[in-house]
Amino acid sequence: MNAFTESIRFWETLHHLIRREGMRIIKLNEESEVAWIEDDRREPYQLIRLAHKNYDWSNYLKKDTVRTLEMAYKIRKNQKLGQANVVNVILSAYLPVDDYEQITSQALPFTAGGKNQYRTILIPLNDLKNRLFPLATEWKLNDMPSYLSETYIEETGNEEQYIQSLKHSIKQSMKERQEKDRSLFLYGKPRFTFLLLAIILAIYALVEIQGSTTSTLTLVQFGAKFDPLIVEGEWWRFFSAMFLHIGFLHLFMNSLALFYLGGAVERIFGTRRFIFIYFIAGFIGSVASFVFNDNVSAGASGAIFGCFGALLYFGLNHKRLFFRTMGMNVIVILIINLAFGFLVPMVDNGAHIGGLVGGFAASAMVGMPKEKGAVKKGLALATTAVLATILLWFGYQQDLESEQISAVYYQMAHESVEAEETVVAKSYLDNVTNSSAQIGDELAARAHFLLSYIQMKEGNFSEAETNLLVSIEKQPAFHEAFFNLALIYYEQHQFQEALEKVEKAIEIQPENTDYRDLHRELEQLI
Repeated sequence: MNAFTESIRFWETLHHLIRREGMRIIKLNEESEVAWIEDDRREPYQLIRLAHKNYDWSNYLKKDTVRTLEMAYKIRKNQKLGQANVVNVILSAYLPVDDYEQITSQALPFTAGGKNQYRTILIPLNDLKNRLFPLATEWKLNDMPSYLSETYIEETGNEEQYIQSLKHSIKQSMKERQEKDRSLFLYGKPRFTFLLLAIILAIYALVEIQGSTTSTLTLVQFGAKFDPLIVEGEWWRFFSAMFLHIGFLHLFMNSLALFYLGGAVERIFGTRRFIFIYFIAGFIGSVASFVFNDNVSAGASGAIFGCFGALLYFGLNHKRLFFRTMGMNVIVILIINLAFGFLVPMVDNGAHIGGLVGGFAASAMVGMPKEKGAVKKGLALATTAVLATILLWFGYQQDLESEQISAVYYQMAHESVEAEETVVAKSYLDNVTNSSAQIGDELAARAHFLLSYIQMKEGNFSEAETNLLVSIEKQPAFHEAFFNLALIYYEQHQFQEALEKVEKAIEIQPENTDYRDLHRELEQLI
């Protein structure tokens, strides 16, 4: 067997594994005739090194085996192959003249398995078909490689042309594989992502012009999620809340996430599928927030976490490609965000988890581009519908007399007072003071105090006095309440009572100059 024939056997074997069996070349050295191949056709994945080498002595084989093992660790780490088995297959025309069997292994078609195994299998070229058969069985090849006869190769004299033909076919296969993988990330263009960003930015500007994106009252007026109003029939808040953001930092972080995650999902799934995934995820996220979070909430976070869910669905369908590219980054960022949500009380993790589940479910409903399986898609649709129905049922059955909801009403009342909308403020305060929920003394005290402030402005001193006394009963150190009581008694010419109350206020906060000024005036009057 001449040198050309030896090379032909290497390239024929490699051609079959890549072109016919669909394995993936990771690294190819044409001059040394060494190829690193990933068998990603089915799990468990494995790493194959196919080489054409001749060894005079076993120590050369041993050194090559050690270098191969070191290289295997690096490639396995780089390719995210974890504990994949490594098979070092060497095609050799001349075996070492001394004892080498303790360095090599045998193909094990019936007992192969386990993880993190490393084997070197030396196959003599003069018995290639027989010695390769056990490996072909172990690797579950569809066919054995077809080899031109040695006689035919030598008679035709076209060894170089044949090798070049095999190389070209292998390279073409590699290019087609790369294009196929690349096309999965470039199915669509992120047109709707940019439109969403433009709409979100425009709405943010509008809210800032009309009020403030950090104002609870303004957010509720523009459609933020607020449970009592949803129960009253404003279901559209499940969707409108997705376009509102609380402050610039919230807007910036969500816009950045939407730009990258939304753009990636729209490229992978296409625009129509992305629109469906985005709004289903956002809806499920809002419904989950409706059930698990009584606070006012707004933002595209639920829909953005739906993009995480869509990428996880992509990873489920293209596991190897997912982990070779963005997989670990996606998972790490997702875990960090979920952990942050559990650690920071103000973060609406209900919406995040709901959006994540909703995005995955919506992706399963529409499937990947060109993905078939109507039964699977129908099952995903039915499961999602049942989940949404259960969440909505719990949401509409919930008790709306909670301390958190009372706190929201108080905040809206406070902002209404600042806007001099006292009638609206009183209606919000009524929801707090008449609530059957067990609200904290501080919230109750401040609600009665704010109500008394409105009543004082209206000249209703009697009711204001009653509410201030309630505030002091709830919070004995509420110095502002003592001061306002003093002002009421002052207006009613009850100077002695006013002096007692302002003295109490000074006792609690002695550095307040307003308190001391009133105290001096009362002393002069008395």
